[in-house]
Amino acid sequence: MKSLRRFRAFTLVETLLVVCVIAILIGLLAPNFGRLVASAQQVVCASNMRSIRLALDSYLQDHQFVWPQGPVPQEPGWAPFWIATLEPYKIRKRTWQCPVIRSWAKESGDPELELHYVPTMFDSTPNIANRWATQPWLIEIADAHGLGPLIAFPDGSVKSYSKVLAEQGVR
Repeated sequence: MKSLRRFRAFTLVETLLVVCVIAILIGLLAPNFGRLVASAQQVVCASNMRSIRLALDSYLQDHQFVWPQGPVPQEPGWAPFWIATLEPYKIRKRTWQCPVIRSWAKESGDPELELHYVPTMFDSTPNIANRWATQPWLIEIADAHGLGPLIAFPDGSVKSYSKVLAEQGVR
């Protein structure tokens, strides 16, 4: 004779209790979600700038430390020049774009700018790009992260404009 086993299932009260606990946790975490997304976007932007800076450093080493001599920013051919110059170093067009500025452009329906980071203009003097540690190599075109535009320096650091001012004692 086989014995019948009884399977114990969750009761309605237990199920509702679990659902309520999960809802409370979601309610507590939801306000922080926007800040987490904004922080992640800033990290992506800083990573893009570091990648471009590394590519520029490689370019300098390959070209006797002479900075690329392209058109003045926002002149015709400026963006294609920079995209083509760093493409051999695996820097694609999307790397030149901040995720926040890209989403602003999509929301507003405006045509998307090709480059969201402006490389510093240096002359053709060798090593001038590495002469000053505080000379920025790239500057973001907008305050997309709420702390001022991001700035990439020759040492690889990427800082917001407000942080640079604070480090210099300017308030």
